Amino acid sequence: MKVKTRLLRQLHIYSSLFCCTILLIFGLTGISLNHRELVESEPVQLITKLAIKQHSLASLTQQLTAEDLRLSVSDLSSLYQQREFSRATPGRRLEIYIEDDQIIIEQTNMGLVSRLNELHQNRYTSMVWTIASDSAAVIFIVIAATGIWLSLRDKKQRRNYLICLVLSIISFILLME
Repeated sequence: MKVKTRLLRQLHIYSSLFCCTILLIFGLTGISLNHRELVESEPVQLITKLAIKQHSLASLTQQLTAEDLRLSVSDLSSLYQQREFSRATPGRRLEIYIEDDQIIIEQTNMGLVSRLNELHQNRYTSMVWTIASDSAAVIFIVIAATGIWLSLRDKKQRRNYLICLVLSIISFILLME
């Protein structure tokens, strides 16, 4: 089966356009990961202490809701039973402790760059993000494969393209050492 150049070009172009934003973000966050000292910001931490009104799950739920914190039923019961709860999301942390007659809420915001870097590393992300980043990775493979295929179909420049491809492979192997 002969693959048409026009179809390959369209696949290459549209898959590139579809993933250009995430590829740009991955590139920028990759640079920021390499140069953290230039872009690192100080985390902003907010600590709230609340007096416990009643020792009940309903009262705990009501006090957290008043602080604009909503936890699932299982998270609330875990907090009530174990007297501590923590949740990490990209660039943000939430820790809640029950000590004596106090609820201590620690909220930390690491900043936008940290949030993007943790998305880049797929750290503290949801299954939806994992599926999206895996899908983007597959599309990046399609972009690379169609780009190589299209470059090798050009008989006039094939030798130059092959030299670039071989140099790319060699440099990658050498950088892995």
